[in-house]
Amino acid sequence: MLTQETIMQVATSEANAGDFPKVVQGFKAAGVVKYDYLVKTGMYVFWDAEGTNVEAQLNGVPKNVAAKSSAIGIKNAVKQAQSGKIDFEQFCELAGAAGVPVWHSDLAEMMVTYEDGADMVLLQEPIPTVK
Repeated sequence: MLTQETIMQVATSEANAGDFPKVVQGFKAAGVVKYDYLVKTGMYVFWDAEGTNVEAQLNGVPKNVAAKSSAIGIKNAVKQAQSGKIDFEQFCELAGAAGVPVWHSDLAEMMVTYEDGADMVLLQEPIPTVK
């Protein structure tokens, strides 16, 4: 069964917490099938295959979310994050400025979906695999 303790163990187990692909593999091994990140509250919500969900703050920091969304804004934020130019908190700030209140990470499909406040998809990006 998925628990907050399990989530915390995975999130803090990697020597380099910024190594997203390894953290994702850890979540998958713990039974996580998907999770959402809520920009306004800085909270994660994790689900397992049975539908159990666990909320956790982890490295999340609440950020304001703009009323108007920008696909270009979130694409630029993702590009900066992938190139290592910004940290997670800066990424969350840019996601909020781009009007993204939530992103969904599907660990079965290995896809992250960024949506606006009307649940319209602004961007989908594949989750990198462990190298």
